[in-house]
Amino acid sequence: MSEPKNSEPTVKKRCVFFLGGYEPIPPQRQHERFIRELARSEKAWSAKAEVGPLEVSPDGRVGLWRIATGGPNWSTKAEYRSLLWHDIVMTDFGRPAWRRVLQSIVAFGDFILTGTAFRYLAVNWRYGLFFLYPVILLVGFAALAAYGAAYLTGLGLPLPYLLGPLIALAIFSILIVWPGRFLLLDYMMDDWIFAHEFVHRSRAGLDARLDDFAKKLADVLREGGYDEVVFAAHSLGCALKVAVVDRALQMVPGFGKNGERLVLLSTGSSVLKIAFHPKGLWMKEAVARVSANPAIFWVEYQSMADPISFYKVDPIAALKLPATGRPIIRRVHIRDMLQTATYRRFRANFFRLHRQLVMGNEKRYFYDYYMICCGPLRLETRVTKPETIVASFAPDGALIEPKDQSFQPQRTNAS
Repeated sequence: MSEPKNSEPTVKKRCVFFLGGYEPIPPQRQHERFIRELARSEKAWSAKAEVGPLEVSPDGRVGLWRIATGGPNWSTKAEYRSLLWHDIVMTDFGRPAWRRVLQSIVAFGDFILTGTAFRYLAVNWRYGLFFLYPVILLVGFAALAAYGAAYLTGLGLPLPYLLGPLIALAIFSILIVWPGRFLLLDYMMDDWIFAHEFVHRSRAGLDARLDDFAKKLADVLREGGYDEVVFAAHSLGCALKVAVVDRALQMVPGFGKNGERLVLLSTGSSVLKIAFHPKGLWMKEAVARVSANPAIFWVEYQSMADPISFYKVDPIAALKLPATGRPIIRRVHIRDMLQTATYRRFRANFFRLHRQLVMGNEKRYFYDYYMICCGPLRLETRVTKPETIVASFAPDGALIEPKDQSFQPQRTNAS
C-alpha cells in the first residue's frame, strides 16, 4: 500500500465513544444499524470496511465493536464503544398510562412555571414548538373529552349526574391510546418526564450510571494508545455526555499536559433543554468547565432541517458563559448528504431528519458521521478545513492532496 499523498495527519487507530438520545435501542440493534449505515458511506467514498462482532461488557453498559476501514492507500482501525442506557428508556415505556399522564403534567407544569419553556421559545421558536407539541395534544384531548361528555349528558339520556366526569375520563383515555400513540404522545411524555428527572437529579440510579460511564472514559484517557479519541453524542445524549466528560476529566486531572486531546462531537444537541432550567445550574456549570478545558476540542453540528434541536444557537452564548471558542458551531445541509429521492422521502419525518447526523451519507460531503468514526482524517481537520474534505479523496477512495477549494460549507439557502 502506497503512502497517502496528503499533508494532513492521518488516523491509524481511533477510539469512539457514543451516547445516543432518548431511544430504547438495545446494543444488537445499534450494531445492526451501524453496519447498515456504514455501508452507505462506504459506497459513497469508495472505501472498504469490515465490522467485527458485537461485544457487550459484563455489566451490560457498553456495546463494543471494532471496524477496519481502508482505501487504496490508507487504512484505519476503530473501536466503537456505545454507552448503553436503553434499559432506562425501556423502563419508562413500561409505566402505566395513568401514571405517565400525571407525571407529564407535573413535568410540563414545572418547565412552564419556571420559565424554561419561554427560554426555549426565545432562542429557537422551533424547539419551543417541540416542547409545546405534547402540551397542546394533552390540552386538546382534555377539551374534546369535556365536550364529548357534555354533549352526551345534554342529549337528555337518563344518565346519573356523576357519570359525566367518568364519560370525560373514558373519552380522554381513548384519545390517549388513539390517536395519541399514532402522534407519538406516549414517547413525547416519557421524554419530558425523563428530562424533568434529569434536571432535578431525581432519577434513581442515573447518577451512578453516569459515574460508571465517566470511569470507562477516564480509563481510556489514562491509558492512551490512540491517534484520536472521539466522544460523539446525539440529542439528549449530548447533555449526558457533558456530565460524563466533566466527571471523567476530574478523574484524570493531568489529562492534556502532554498534548493529549479529547474530541467532542455533538449533533442535534439538547444540552440547553437541561441547562436552561433553574435547577439545571449543575449542568450549566459542567458545560462551563468542559468548554474551558484546553484539552478539549468540541464541535457542534447543526442543521436547519432538524426541528428537534437548537439551530443557530451557540450554547455558551445562550447560557451567558465566558466565550472559549468551544464548541465550534458548524452548520450542515442534510439534502447535500442524501440522494434527492431519499431526502424527499424523509423530509416530512422530523424524527428521521433529527437522526440523520448519526446515519449514513449517500453522497460525499464534508460532514459524514461514519467517516468521522472510521475514516483516515481527524475530526479537527474536518472542522477547520471543511473545504478540503471531499477534495481529499480520489474517485477510487485514495487519499490525495486536495486541490479543489470551491466548496462552501456555510451556504444558507439549503436545509
